[in-house]
Amino acid sequence: MILKGQLMMGVNTYKAMCRDSRIVPGAAATEIELAKRVKDFSFKETGLDQYAIAKFAESFEMIPRTFAENAGLNAMEIISSLYAEHANGNTKVGIDLEPGVCKDVSTMRVWDLHVTKLFALKYATDAACTVLRVDQIIMSKPAGGPRRDQPAPSMDED
Repeated sequence: MILKGQLMMGVNTYKAMCRDSRIVPGAAATEIELAKRVKDFSFKETGLDQYAIAKFAESFEMIPRTFAENAGLNAMEIISSLYAEHANGNTKVGIDLEPGVCKDVSTMRVWDLHVTKLFALKYATDAACTVLRVDQIIMSKPAGGPRRDQPAPSMDED
């Protein structure tokens, strides 16, 4: 049964590559680069927008954090190493899980499909925006029930 699932995943990957063959560095290199760039963008904004954009940038750290934790590595060390490498301009540095270090993933031949990353980020962002919209709707509506300054109509004055 596992073999059938892997075969279907391989067929779907092949179909996606036939439509759009662009690839991006894998092993969390793309996510940490996105986090760095979005965080840099947040410094150009002011007020609450800056805070929201910075928190959105932090959300991209969940992929490398999950990779590191599942491999039994220190996630904070891995993430800080990734940020240091990407700050030096090494945008293709990701996590090599076996030795537990950060390496250039292009030399390891670890790639992800661009279209897969695109839709994953699109749907995750849409979900977050939907939650925020619902929260704004809830916060904008006044609560129901009788007002405090008016007595309830069925109460006696006694």
